[in-house]
Amino acid sequence: MSADREQNAALNRGATARARERAVVLGLAAALVVFRSAVFVFFESSRFDSDQALIGLMARHLVEGRALPVFTYRQPYMLGVEAWMAAPFFMLGGTTVAMLKLPLLLVNVATAVLLVILIERECGLRPIVALVPALPFILAAPGTATLLLEASGGNVEPFLYVLLLWMARRRPMVFGAVLAFGVLQREFTVYALGSLALLSLADRSLLRRTTWQPMATGLVSFCAMWQGVYVLKRFSSIDGPGTSPDWTVVAGGANLAALVAHVCVDAGRMLAGFWTLATTHLGDLAGATPRPLADYFISSTVSQGAVWLWPLLGGALVLATARLGWLIVSRRIRPWAPPVRLATFLWLVGVQAVAVNVLLRCGAVEIGYMRYSLLGVFGATGLIAAVLVLEPSRRLRIAAMLVTILWVGVSARDHARLAAEYVRTRPVDGRRLLADHLVDRGIRFAYADFWDAYTTMFYADERVIIACTSQYFIEEYQWLVREHAAEAYWIRRTPCEGGTAIAGWLYVCPPG
Repeated sequence: MSADREQNAALNRGATARARERAVVLGLAAALVVFRSAVFVFFESSRFDSDQALIGLMARHLVEGRALPVFTYRQPYMLGVEAWMAAPFFMLGGTTVAMLKLPLLLVNVATAVLLVILIERECGLRPIVALVPALPFILAAPGTATLLLEASGGNVEPFLYVLLLWMARRRPMVFGAVLAFGVLQREFTVYALGSLALLSLADRSLLRRTTWQPMATGLVSFCAMWQGVYVLKRFSSIDGPGTSPDWTVVAGGANLAALVAHVCVDAGRMLAGFWTLATTHLGDLAGATPRPLADYFISSTVSQGAVWLWPLLGGALVLATARLGWLIVSRRIRPWAPPVRLATFLWLVGVQAVAVNVLLRCGAVEIGYMRYSLLGVFGATGLIAAVLVLEPSRRLRIAAMLVTILWVGVSARDHARLAAEYVRTRPVDGRRLLADHLVDRGIRFAYADFWDAYTTMFYADERVIIACTSQYFIEEYQWLVREHAAEAYWIRRTPCEGGTAIAGWLYVCPPG
């Protein structure tokens, strides 16, 4: 009896120590996410454009009861989730960039915490070890992190949806609903379905009759969520305040049509695309190649990466893949079986993200399109987790962890440099100065290019109404300025007679 008590006491002590370690690790993960996000959330001039301002204006209209943005204005294939998330923050803290991005920061933190928990639970790793594979997301380089904090419709949310779909894989009703909702917000969520389908093919469970009923149930749930959203769409202000529900396209294929419209297949450019992917783009996504942050549209003089880092990571990637392949073949390991199944799932999600970006976008893998391959970060997470689970050599496991820590250490250095620059100099967005100038002068109406119009209006709390001279997404602004055309000023990026220069690159030109 005494031996049993001692054994139970030892187990309790072990469980308590593990719980304490888990709490510390999760707290550290959350703190690191806040560290790499702070500049982009709390300094509006770091990276804020009219695409993000559109989401902010949608949230403002929702709070004021002027519109019901079920989908993003004039984009009836992307749920306006981020506007709905920002609305309560606007009610509490005002219409600011920080309040717009704060819910995205919370999504980043939730994803990081959930990722560590799942790796610990599914892969059987200690919490502190489970933290390592999650570090490529937790401490993503500034060029990647800015996209994860960008309010442009759905950059970070697919990361969370992928993890939720993994958790709901044996609950078909929940799985179908989450999948439909995720795809309606951002189509990249479907990579989770592709990965699970490949795993089910590998273990042959997809071919068993016992899986057909859950699949049918999941399909029904998917269709119910999809059609439910499109019913709500009938009441949506599809083009902003004042637009009629009659304008709304209610067909359920709008998402698929929009996706097909963005597909570009060119076999002749694929090889070049994959070469760019291997030599440049993956390094940019990882923050390993030396590149000014200005190339990522971040207002900064700082650079990220290091000359030696991408060769090191690229070599480690090749060696780790080859080593895992050898272990799987020589030891007859099934990569779709526990405890490596989650790692394989994440790796497959990442591979799809980067491969599809090349295959279906005519090989276009420039920085401007990096948001399309963001889920590639999970590919690195899956590979590192697989090494830590399958590698029998303790030295090689330690080497993998050290390379990962060195990698994210460079990222942490770059974030620290960026934060120091902003604390020291506090750059100001020229469009903030423009908004203040227009409000102070009592100018109520103006014309501007899209990239200056919506950002300026957001900064001005719509005390200035600006019609776009190029593309536009909100009809009301075009109507109002048209009615006051005689008093509408012109905002240009070239000097004009009688104009006022703002920030050295914007010019407020008189009406007419």
